[in-house]
Amino acid sequence: MHALTDNSLRTIDDSRSIENGLYPHPLDTFSRPLLYREQCLRKFSAKFREEKDWTHKLTDRTFVANKMREAAAVDCALLGEKIQIWSKEDVELIYKELTEGYKPYVEKWKQTKLQPDIDGVWRIDDFVDESLRQELIKAAATLEADPEKPWHSVVGRQLLDLVHPCDFPIVYGHSKTMDGEPVEAPKFRELTHGNSTDYYAPEYHYSEKFCWLPSEFEISKTGETKIASYINNLALDEEKTLFYPILEKIFSKFIPLFNHALADLRREAHELRRVEYQEYREQQKSISGKSVTEDVYKKTRDRLFRQFEKGEKLTADVIIEPETPNLFKRFVPFHKRTEVLFGGNPPSFVWEPPPESLLRSIQLQGTTVKVIVKMATLILTPEKPRTTGGPWHVEALKNERIVAGGIYYYDQKNITPSSLGFRRAVRDMTLCMEGECQGLSGKYNSRNHIYSRAAQEMGSIATKVIINSKKREV
Repeated sequence: MHALTDNSLRTIDDSRSIENGLYPHPLDTFSRPLLYREQCLRKFSAKFREEKDWTHKLTDRTFVANKMREAAAVDCALLGEKIQIWSKEDVELIYKELTEGYKPYVEKWKQTKLQPDIDGVWRIDDFVDESLRQELIKAAATLEADPEKPWHSVVGRQLLDLVHPCDFPIVYGHSKTMDGEPVEAPKFRELTHGNSTDYYAPEYHYSEKFCWLPSEFEISKTGETKIASYINNLALDEEKTLFYPILEKIFSKFIPLFNHALADLRREAHELRRVEYQEYREQQKSISGKSVTEDVYKKTRDRLFRQFEKGEKLTADVIIEPETPNLFKRFVPFHKRTEVLFGGNPPSFVWEPPPESLLRSIQLQGTTVKVIVKMATLILTPEKPRTTGGPWHVEALKNERIVAGGIYYYDQKNITPSSLGFRRAVRDMTLCMEGECQGLSGKYNSRNHIYSRAAQEMGSIATKVIINSKKREV
């Protein structure tokens, strides 16, 4: 399910106009790229928090140290370069973030099983009771049995679209309101969120022909949901009777997740950086010391992990200042295959949960939200046992302005574990001239094409119950 918000109600703050005060959208807001070092730290944190009973395992320093050793074994090679992570500051930051940031908040919400995952994404395990899940499975089976249900246009005869908003959308100039007036395309003007110049043509951002038709979900002050209008493509009387009570209960379960995702957007948590950029100065070279060999670094790192494991003061560390090519003097890059290199200042920012006051101010309880409902079934067979998962995409365009999406994987049988990946467009690498893309990609672990915006993969999450702010492609 995808939640849209009323522009007149859901601005980020009172100081900005409606257009510039909207929740950020992936088609008009672009973040600073993350250094490869921070990507590895984020990946380790999210992976550790996927462990069963991870809050208890966090008290076992030997277990944590071994997980760090496993991560360090793979966090060192990118585009042929030797990029080592896990300095003293990295170890201190990760342990502090897990113990002082994530653990207390997860324990606070232990009863609901709500947990933060990768930044901007929230999840819940054991989302609904088994009886409600079985009701949904049986209801979905009635749609699966319809021979006229279309297969997905891209994935092909593996993904069956049971409910999709592209079927019978609003057609500008032809679809009519309840008053009989035609719905006209809104007047868009390009925004300049994120201090980034846009090189995509407008048709990639919004449509002047079509728009998805949302449903209105009324949410009581206590969090119960009532579907106040029909759901597009679930509008028959028998479908309303069968599906609406189920979907109302499921959406009510989503509300705490949506509240947290919107709070992350409101406080611009997507711009959080554990590792900040540092400006290179030629005169610093003589002060900061020389690079070290990979062998020396590994020995120092092993001593660092042993100190952590024993609970000793962390003294083992290697501090270096890499030599910087003229092309990228503004950033600290990674290069020189035979040396151990670090990028960015010592990490200083750790994850913090959204404040209770913020959650109260943006909560969906007591509001009416516009919701797009999708349902799909992925079918694997012995003849076609694998799926590529489909292309990277953003849900809808600026017409719909979806600000958060929730996914409930309600039934999985006889398949290997699967995951949903996230990535986002980043600024500062918009123009990539011939010969420069490889260096930028290497430093940030990004995907670049000549004269196009870069994208960074932010991680993946197991297919359970997922809410993500729409700052990311999936």
